[in-house]
Amino acid sequence: MKAVAVFPGKPNSMHLEQVDKPTLESIPNGRGVLVKVLRVGVDGTDKEINAAEYGAAPDGDHFLITGHEGFGQVEAVGSEVSELKPGDFVVATVRRPGTSIYDRIGTSDMTTDDVYFERGINLRHGFLTEYYVDDADFIVRVPRGLRQVGVLLEPMTVVEKGITQAFEIQRRLRVWRPKRAAVTGAGTIGLLAALVLRLRGLDVTVFGQRPAPYRNSKLLQQIDARYVSTKEISVIDGAAQYGPFDLILEATGFSPLAFDCMQALGKNGVLVLSSVTGGDRRVDVPSDKVNLEFVLGNKVVVGTVNANREYFERGVQDMALAQAEYDGWLEQLLTHPIKGLENYAQMLETLTTATDAIKVYCEVAPMPAPTTPSHEERTLHDVSTAH
Repeated sequence: MKAVAVFPGKPNSMHLEQVDKPTLESIPNGRGVLVKVLRVGVDGTDKEINAAEYGAAPDGDHFLITGHEGFGQVEAVGSEVSELKPGDFVVATVRRPGTSIYDRIGTSDMTTDDVYFERGINLRHGFLTEYYVDDADFIVRVPRGLRQVGVLLEPMTVVEKGITQAFEIQRRLRVWRPKRAAVTGAGTIGLLAALVLRLRGLDVTVFGQRPAPYRNSKLLQQIDARYVSTKEISVIDGAAQYGPFDLILEATGFSPLAFDCMQALGKNGVLVLSSVTGGDRRVDVPSDKVNLEFVLGNKVVVGTVNANREYFERGVQDMALAQAEYDGWLEQLLTHPIKGLENYAQMLETLTTATDAIKVYCEVAPMPAPTTPSHEERTLHDVSTAH
């Protein structure tokens, strides 16, 4: 079968690789799930892996199959799998356990190991292929009603984890009821963050570079979120006008902005940093002022990376809620489909040059046509609409 792969350490080595179709027997104890891949989202991580900035092949292979934002349909399950069945739509988590205590309790995203395992990123093959097999423990079912937007689940988990962690941290306050939130960056993660925060009832301001109106700012208007261009108002000035902010999620990848966010944060506020940055940028910071306000204001900065199963399941719940509250909104994020694994070069080109892209994704196989709802599903629908 076909797969899109790179030779780790060799820049611009993305190519089409022929690999064997996986089998259920590769997963022990009858817990295997064979998944036919339907769609795979791609982002800056895939570009960076192709540029040989990071990434490693699994032991015994000289290539790494890329793609960590998979969405597919179950074709077969092992003898000990009862929670999934053929025909189910699913997404697999990305991080795989290592050896630390956190890995052993299901929170491999918090591992203290020096080596980490991530499908499509490091030491584990990804989802830009026709089929994959994984343990059922790492497979999350997606309701049929979300099949058109299920490929957004993995990026949704970045947001779910960051926001959940902010609330977990502030349980120390006994009562924490944030009212105003900010998001820096209006790309895929920024838009999804605004959505989740709006679903929780917060007043949301999103800061992006591009002046409004454009596609992303209009999408934010649809969910009653505010859009501000940093070419017109800085984050610090925006906080004076629309804040101070109780919660800020930074998702631009521009590290100096993190220090502006620190100054825009209100008392008892939490700043969540989600960008993985490189380079050696240096900025002047009013460090005494920032330090003083963090100490006296009980403020917190926390970094978030990857997500475990809990956040995938939260993401499914919020995507279903979003479909009910803002019908059709999520589908508008799927702006640039690329048909077929063989068009990987077009995929990379689109990631690089399409300035209006929100989510670029590969259509690996056709989406199955909707099936007729069961009697039980029709009954539930009739009951829900009656109320």
